[in-house]
Amino acid sequence: MLLHRTVGLAYAGCVALLLAAAALPPASALASPLEFIPVGDPLESELRILELFDSRPLERRLRLPHLGTRPLQRLEVEGPGVPPAAPGTARAISLARLERALARDADSAFAPHPTLRSTPRVFRSAAPGDQSFEVSLGLEGTALSDDSRREYVSGSGAHARVGVRLDRWLAYTHLIAGRIENGLAFSDPLVARNDLIMHTEETYVAYTAASARWSVQLGRNRWHWGPGEEASLVLSKTSAPLTGLAYRLRIEPLHADATALSATLDQAAGEQLAAHRLEWQPREGLRLGATEAARYHASGWQPLYAAGVVPYIMVQRLLVSDEPDSLRALRNNILVSFDAAWRVAEGTRVYGEFLFDDLHAKSGSVPNKYAWQLGWEGAGAIGGSRVSWGGELTRLTRFVYTSFFGRTYAAQGRPLGFPTGPDARRIALRAAWDLSADGQLFARVARTDRGENTLDQPFLPGSPRVTVERFQGIVEQTRDVEGGVRWWPASGVDIRVLGGYRWVENPGHLDGARHRAARAALELRLVR
Repeated sequence: MLLHRTVGLAYAGCVALLLAAAALPPASALASPLEFIPVGDPLESELRILELFDSRPLERRLRLPHLGTRPLQRLEVEGPGVPPAAPGTARAISLARLERALARDADSAFAPHPTLRSTPRVFRSAAPGDQSFEVSLGLEGTALSDDSRREYVSGSGAHARVGVRLDRWLAYTHLIAGRIENGLAFSDPLVARNDLIMHTEETYVAYTAASARWSVQLGRNRWHWGPGEEASLVLSKTSAPLTGLAYRLRIEPLHADATALSATLDQAAGEQLAAHRLEWQPREGLRLGATEAARYHASGWQPLYAAGVVPYIMVQRLLVSDEPDSLRALRNNILVSFDAAWRVAEGTRVYGEFLFDDLHAKSGSVPNKYAWQLGWEGAGAIGGSRVSWGGELTRLTRFVYTSFFGRTYAAQGRPLGFPTGPDARRIALRAAWDLSADGQLFARVARTDRGENTLDQPFLPGSPRVTVERFQGIVEQTRDVEGGVRWWPASGVDIRVLGGYRWVENPGHLDGARHRAARAALELRLVR
């Protein structure tokens, strides 16, 4: 049997919720454009493909804003214009998927094509003056089976999304009643003797200016900064959700966006994160980005960090000048990264990101630590279908993200950046064949090499010098291959079936050990 009985009960409850929702009259009015598109949403892949081509013919209908600084707001993507005529198969598939999704979650200014299928929300009540209350219910999750386990992936269960809009204010929550990894460590079960809990990873209050040129968000969410598809190096969609304050400013004369984030990683220990980023589009098809992040210790967000205006490399010096005897307490750990994405030809883009660590070091007693990522992706039409492809090579040297004085770049035991952590290298290739906007075949292969250095093993000053480019100890080598089929006939119906195989040499860094495993998964997303 693929799934645990207790998890099956949860899904049965989800189905009951959906059936009850289906009995309600459909909501013809649509949702607030002030909502943020969740980081990792399938729509982001369609926006990436659209940017492989000249976006100027789409500007009145769909916009491609700061794609390297996510999440995006729906109003940043949607426009009031009519769909472009005959956009070509490669773009037409992405346009159809985006149109039918935004038609469900946009205001009346975004009029969808009548032939596109979109699942309405369960309930919506609106009043004059841009006031609304909206509810959406869903059954979402992944059932995974391999040689050692049969389970639901964390986050599987019943999902409820509730939004309240008052003029330019939006209060939004995404609740999950289902299985959450290690959930019983911080929450009581919904039903005795199982691991099902109530949880949220996306809950916030936001304000957006009438001009849409700036917005503020306070709450819990995920952020992804950088051009990487699988993950990025400083703030990645693969990290744990963070509780923080973020604000964005559009600098229209420069075609640039500035974003700042203040987040708490460990409230009890007073561990804070500050990060700011500037993304600039000097010309069509070229994006440049610069990100600086600081890990520091304080009881709450410090004004100089939270302002996001002063370079963090200067903040520590300013604070120490105010309190000369507090250097140890005020010491921060800074990361800086630079990235670029360039469309070298229609349908083809190359991108890269380079991260520097330990910029605060004044001597060679601490080794330089760095990471980099290079990527290439493209798309093209074959008859009435589309083929897309891509590849990424990522390298993280030893000790990246670590700190001998406690300022590690991690939350809930997971890196804020690339999910492997330090001392790793990964090459991943992917391809997809979209037969139409409804159907897709896909495949992915990857190889990951990991040394023995971890987030809990920083370089200690006074230790013998090491070459950070060399893997530490016995290298664990993992090769993955997977493929599958996807059916996405409407905005709220998305089903994927996939299978794969994994080869691991030296698992657990045990020399000569080997592990082989086949796996299968069913990913389901039914939203109303």
